[in-house]
Amino acid sequence: MASTDLRDELSCSICLSIYTDPVMLPCGHNFCRGCVVTDLIQQLEIKKDELSRKIRHIEELCNMAASLTVLQEQWESHGAAFCGAEGADTEGRERGDTEGADTEGRDGDAKNIPFVEDLDVGFISEILLTGLAGIVTEAKGWICGQEAAGMLLDINTAANNVVVPGDRKSASYSRTDQRIPQTPERFQYHGQILSTRSFHTGRYYWDVVGNESGYWGIGVAYPSIKRRGIESCIGNNNKSWGLFREKNKYSVRHDSKVTDVAHSPSCRRIRISLDYEAGRLSFYELSEPIRRLHTFTASFTEPLHAVFCLWNYGEWLRIIS
Repeated sequence: MASTDLRDELSCSICLSIYTDPVMLPCGHNFCRGCVVTDLIQQLEIKKDELSRKIRHIEELCNMAASLTVLQEQWESHGAAFCGAEGADTEGRERGDTEGADTEGRDGDAKNIPFVEDLDVGFISEILLTGLAGIVTEAKGWICGQEAAGMLLDINTAANNVVVPGDRKSASYSRTDQRIPQTPERFQYHGQILSTRSFHTGRYYWDVVGNESGYWGIGVAYPSIKRRGIESCIGNNNKSWGLFREKNKYSVRHDSKVTDVAHSPSCRRIRISLDYEAGRLSFYELSEPIRRLHTFTASFTEPLHAVFCLWNYGEWLRIIS
């Protein structure tokens, strides 16, 4: 009972796992640092969409305001709030009972009202969106690191039923025997292939897209992963970590342990985020908003290669640059 209570105290309420790089918020609650930033990214994405809708509404209003008369009516209806000013001049409206004073008041108000051509809504929109997008990008970079450039598939590791086009960024499953030489580095049992690039330090991410209805797996593996037998599959050993999609469900695997993921697939694009020193491997579904599917924690002891696994005819996966 005591051990259960202790585990609860040391568990993050977001990922439900033991704290990894824990941080305490001003409210006194503790979370994994990565979980907090992930949640922040999701909230920023939502706010960005809300801001985009509001800006489009503002642009529509300004397009309607083709004359100073329309702007004047908006000013009289909403006052300083329309242009975001404080302490608007209301003297003209207070003297609106007399014709002369009304003219004087309108002339005074008109000095504070920008003409349509002076109000560059497009420029303002661009600044607002660029600024918020920059925040989201910076937060993503903090948690995901830098994009892994030059990600290519190693045809020398491809199984005999895996077809790799000339750009070496995609792989598909084929029923046709490729008649390629069987070498020690080539997968013999499962339709798998490794990347040429490996990671032994730093924080990196790469995106992968796959077919929607298939059964495929993605992840990372040590170069020492076996190439023969059922244990050579991603996650069926202690040398690889993988996320699998089987039609309408996700699961993760490592060391022959399979864990179902609570989220159902809603997007075909997946981000793999690797923090080698921290021993964190995370999978994100790049939906709206972004969803973290699972995070593995481990002490990595070898360089890590990206790995694809294809099970049936017609399935495919592609690295997105």
